[in-house]
Amino acid sequence: MHYKIILIRCALMAFLWGLGFDASSQIQSGDAFTREFSFKTENDAYLFKLDDAYYTNGILLNYGFVTTRKGRKKIHSLELGQKIFTPLIRRTVTPADIDRPYCGYTYLNYTQTVFLKHDALFQWNGSLGLLGPASGGEAMQNTYHRWLNYARFTGWQYQIENALSVDLGAGFAKTILRSDLFKMVPVVQANLGATYTQARLGALLVLGAFEQNNESALWNARLSEKAGTKKRNHEFFLYWYPQGVLQGYNGTLQGGLFSKGTTAVTREPATFVFQQTIGACYAEGRWTGKLEWVYQSKETPAQTRAHRYGGIQLAYRIH
Repeated sequence: MHYKIILIRCALMAFLWGLGFDASSQIQSGDAFTREFSFKTENDAYLFKLDDAYYTNGILLNYGFVTTRKGRKKIHSLELGQKIFTPLIRRTVTPADIDRPYCGYTYLNYTQTVFLKHDALFQWNGSLGLLGPASGGEAMQNTYHRWLNYARFTGWQYQIENALSVDLGAGFAKTILRSDLFKMVPVVQANLGATYTQARLGALLVLGAFEQNNESALWNARLSEKAGTKKRNHEFFLYWYPQGVLQGYNGTLQGGLFSKGTTAVTREPATFVFQQTIGACYAEGRWTGKLEWVYQSKETPAQTRAHRYGGIQLAYRIH
């Protein structure tokens, strides 16, 4: 039944794209757009897998806008998201069947991206979230599984218990190699909070037709307060983003930092996780579309196998 999820979500994307096609074709590439709305969906079903596990579903809604002060461009974004995690075995009989804890995580996140000289940027973010039944993860999964006549997971009574989470993060990226068709952008990130305490080090390798970082869809930065700032009519590029993750704390595995409850099945995080994303991006006029394939090694040593999932993102810009 995975194909039903794919067809429904792809049909929604196609409808939204078609809705704005005529308007997009009538504008000039140099027109200034100051706001952007985006929708991203992530699911292992997009890879036509026979299992449904680990990070099994994500829905991310984002609103962004641009400001410029003293020649420095900033992108502000507010994201409302829900992520759902489950074990590999759908028919949970005992806690021993749970290799990766059941968990729902719903959050509101603010991110500010500040573009610096020499194709560099600095990001910081803060988020407020809910773990556990209050996140609505169980209800969401049961609802769309019922719509699609898809079997239910039977172990949600062991899910991570309710907890409020606050997180802060920061990151820095800078292009160090660049030609007309290729660039390398190392990225370092750190997060401290009740959901994730971790550090990430990776590099974006980009191939194709792309803008500088401060105008590129790679960073959701095709916004401007002035017309005519972009050099290209469109962007079309492929990217590979390998990264290493050092985990200090993971609330989706371990539960609330200050209150873990008594009924949840929790697991300890792996110290090191390798993650890579392979994606394609096309941006022109009002629209950006992205397709991604993501690989992630075991988040916890108890996990039976590594994980893979796909992502689809569509963004629409307005004046």
